[in-house]
Amino acid sequence: MRKILLATLLTIPLIAVAQEQADAAKVPPATKLEAFSARTGIVLVKGFTNLGTVNGMGRVSIDVREFRDASNPKSAQYGVAFEVKESGRLERENTSYIDEDEIDSLIRGLDYISKIDRSVTTFGNFEAQYRTKGDLSLVVFSGSGGEISLAVSSGRIGRTRAFLKLADTEQIRTLLGEAKKAIASAKAGGK
Repeated sequence: MRKILLATLLTIPLIAVAQEQADAAKVPPATKLEAFSARTGIVLVKGFTNLGTVNGMGRVSIDVREFRDASNPKSAQYGVAFEVKESGRLERENTSYIDEDEIDSLIRGLDYISKIDRSVTTFGNFEAQYRTKGDLSLVVFSGSGGEISLAVSSGRIGRTRAFLKLADTEQIRTLLGEAKKAIASAKAGGK
């Protein structure tokens, strides 16, 4: 009986992981970068530059990206990738893509939630969330000790989270501004 129980307990997590992977495969691409990256029958050229990393309980790395079909240089898609890595025993990570046309909206959302404080509600605690099409989530929330923090999460299934200081929103905003400049420069031919 113990062997059957032990075998069952060991099998259930494997089934859950397999189901998670099958569910992820069924989800259509949410961004242009994801859709472009999923194309087959082409030589896909991926250019990227790491703009910086913000560390806390976990880490958030931000890259500017260019995806293009090698046979068609005018096919380029640009955007930003947020790689969110959890700290702790598992150290899982996920990447969310933000298309070029969504960067300004992300900056405006980040600007709003970075200035929020307890006066936003009459209740004791709050959270303010901004989400992108590529399942990047930025949440400013009040903690039980009165501090206000930032949680950055990525992924549809198997979501990963990094917890940062509210002041780190300024560094993320600066990196997004650098991404916009890098994309403009790439489109202008690197001038």
